[in-house]
Amino acid sequence: MKPSTYFIDESGHSGDLASAKALDFANQPVFALACIGVVDEQGLADEMERLRILHRCGPGELKSDMARLPQFVTDLVAYLGACDCPVFIELVDKRFFIAIHIVNHLLCGGIGLDHVPMPVRNAVAEFLTDEPSDQILLDYIAACRVPSIDAIRTLLNALWTWLDASDEDVARIAQFLTMEARDRLNLGESKLEDFLPLADRTETDRMVWMLPNLTCLTNIYARINLSRPDGLDGITLVHDEQLQYGRILADTKALMEELARQGNAPSALFADYDLSGAAALRFVASTSDIHLQAADLLAGCAMRFARDAMAKRRRLSPKLRDAFFALLGLTEETQGRGINLVFTDAALEKMGVPVFRLPPWLDLDHDG
Repeated sequence: MKPSTYFIDESGHSGDLASAKALDFANQPVFALACIGVVDEQGLADEMERLRILHRCGPGELKSDMARLPQFVTDLVAYLGACDCPVFIELVDKRFFIAIHIVNHLLCGGIGLDHVPMPVRNAVAEFLTDEPSDQILLDYIAACRVPSIDAIRTLLNALWTWLDASDEDVARIAQFLTMEARDRLNLGESKLEDFLPLADRTETDRMVWMLPNLTCLTNIYARINLSRPDGLDGITLVHDEQLQYGRILADTKALMEELARQGNAPSALFADYDLSGAAALRFVASTSDIHLQAADLLAGCAMRFARDAMAKRRRLSPKLRDAFFALLGLTEETQGRGINLVFTDAALEKMGVPVFRLPPWLDLDHDG
């Protein structure tokens, strides 16, 4: 029996990355959005109360900053697996998220995947993330906040100079993309908006450019669609209350549904944006919903593990690691279920997550 309700909550501060003052993101470099599909809501509520007593959590809202989070999540994952409750988690490195925007908009804005394929885009984004490119990332954030042709031109020139100092092959590819972007700008072939993310307007009339929770929610919605051959009609997405971004999330969900109806849905690995039907969406305060609190615990566990694993001074709890890998064990990519890791290969290696690479005889870009 497929779930009729999907509970969604986040961890790691969901604000606009274009408002970041520094790339430590106020000590929250990772964002997580977790979703649990539930058939038996009372059964999950009863299990949460059983685990509350078992782990001596006390009364009130169960939050992911609890002392016994790893043990609680390990037991919760066992329950979800036994009940076949699908779990969908988006786990995002915020630095990588900004680098992806630089590649897709500053360098490749208005250019299709047929001109710059996804493996090339990923390689350049990983290079920008893993190398000391802080000033480039911060300058792009500044250009989002105060956009102008001059700011974009200055940024492209700075990016070219920075890339020129590297001997890596990927730097030459990035320089070629930078040269093409600079030509499009100077020749007037592209508008200012092509070099920047599409801005959204919040409930308080504030402009925002890079919202990890927006991208994560759309991908989770597409992953849920992939997991449901019979479609989305009749199900409900219950999202933790969003005082600032609720309208943006709802409007983007509606846009996804309209694009699917028009036959213009984008393609993606392990997600299906060609939506079959439409789910209802409502926002509920997590303080009053134990199922949202369960999603928050999963998000908090994943976020804390990734944050600690990538920290310069690693103090990784073995129990937190065990809880994360139990959660990772729920992944069934062909069904869209489990954790989608938006990290560079170098970061995944730090986390101890196996990184799949094509063998040389299957790598189309390999010269040998």
